[in-house]
Amino acid sequence: MRSTAKGFTLIELLLVILIIGVLTGVTLTVINSGGIRSKARDAQRVSDLKKIQTALELYFADSRAYPASSAWILVTGSGDILSSTLKPNYINAFPVDPVSTPGAPTDACSSPTSYRYNYQTSGSGSNYILTAIMEVSTSNDGFECSSLNNIVSGTVGGCSPWTATSDVCYGVENP
Repeated sequence: MRSTAKGFTLIELLLVILIIGVLTGVTLTVINSGGIRSKARDAQRVSDLKKIQTALELYFADSRAYPASSAWILVTGSGDILSSTLKPNYINAFPVDPVSTPGAPTDACSSPTSYRYNYQTSGSGSNYILTAIMEVSTSNDGFECSSLNNIVSGTVGGCSPWTATSDVCYGVENP
């Protein structure tokens, strides 16, 4: 009499586990691909602002002032005061927002779905604010525009009040 073992072989079990893992990964990607892409674009915005901030500090080291703009400007990568001043001596390729909403406002205070970079300095050019509008509200944690020292102290204009973009505005300022 021959005994037959009932159950699955090790290969069959491993194959089933592999298939379940692949299906789970594909499902999670499909379900939240928009959120993942939005967070990736927000991470790119943070990186871009750090690059611009580094170029601003290099410019400041040479000029003892930041490129002056007492009113908000839209940073487009070409043609605006910031881009034309920093390129090519302080930054080779000027970063622009990964989505770059056409017709975006020049200020950081309005239109929370117009993705862009904005810049403003104090009248003397000794302080600045550089902002980005994020897609995911938690992407600006710790760097909310409304909490920047230059805005709180009134050194640089800012917005009054920060209502429309308060939860999606990410900002950096001079050290």
